[in-house]
Formats: sequence, C-alpha cells, structure tokens
Amino acid sequence: MNAANSEWKETILDHYKNPRAYGEPAVVYAEAEEHNRTCGDHVKIFLGPGTSPPRFSLSFTGAGCSLCIASASLMCGLMQNVLLHEAETEYAKFNLVWANGTQPGDSTSWEVVAGLRQYPVRSRCVKLPWQALEKIMRTWPPATSEGELTQHVTDDV
Repeated sequence: MNAANSEWKETILDHYKNPRAYGEPAVVYAEAEEHNRTCGDHVKIFLGPGTSPPRFSLSFTGAGCSLCIASASLMCGLMQNVLLHEAETEYAKFNLVWANGTQPGDSTSWEVVAGLRQYPVRSRCVKLPWQALEKIMRTWPPATSEGELTQHVTDDV
C-alpha cells in the first residue's frame, strides 16, 4: 500500500469516526433527506445560518457506511458560511471531480472525494449527501412575501 492511499484511507476513517458538522442546528432554513434502500444508508442535510445572512452553513445527521458518512462530512466541511452561488459552485465541482478526478491546485478535500471514485459500485453511497443538497438547492431560497429567509426552530431549542 502506498503512502497516498494510506493517507486517503485514514482521512475517510477520520471523517467517518469524527464527522464534521454533524447534528441538527437550532435554526433550520431547509432540509432534505436521502435513503439508499439497497444498503440502508440514510442522510439528512440541514441548511442553517452562517455568521451573517445571506451566508449559511450545512450540517447533517444520518447513519450508513464509512463512504456515505465521510462524503457528508467532507461536503458539510466545504459548505460552512457560504453564499448560495458558492454552494452551487461546490456542487458543480463535486460533479466535475466525480466524473474526471482532480485538477492541479485542488484542495485535499477534493482529492479525497476523487479517491472515492475507486469504488464505483459504492457511488450511490458517496453521492447520497450531494443528492440531498441538490434537493435543497432546487427549492432555495424560498419565496416569501417579505423576501426574508423562512425558517423553523427545532423542538429541542
């Protein structure tokens, strides 16, 4: 096993065992859930506030294999305190990296995502959180009469 492959596996396991941005935020602007009935993976993505509007951050809950949870953790780590167009850019970047691999200058997070391509039979596991994000982006921002962000506060606040 070469050093790069070992480092890649360690990163995946770290994101699986210590997921970033895990948990439902107190304020949720939007959420979407995806299930993989074949293997039992499920993930719920939350769009919550960033440091100041209109910035937002993503977080997630769910259970599944190491590739699914690591993918959600990596995605949410990339989507902290971002604007909608930045999230759309990151989503497009995921699809590009998934199809073609990384380019010189891509961050380590993208190199890890590209490494997940070596498991094509598990692609559904890796794509699950990104598909939930796509659902959110298709309906975001919601139309409101005042033009403000709609939100609901979770019961546990």
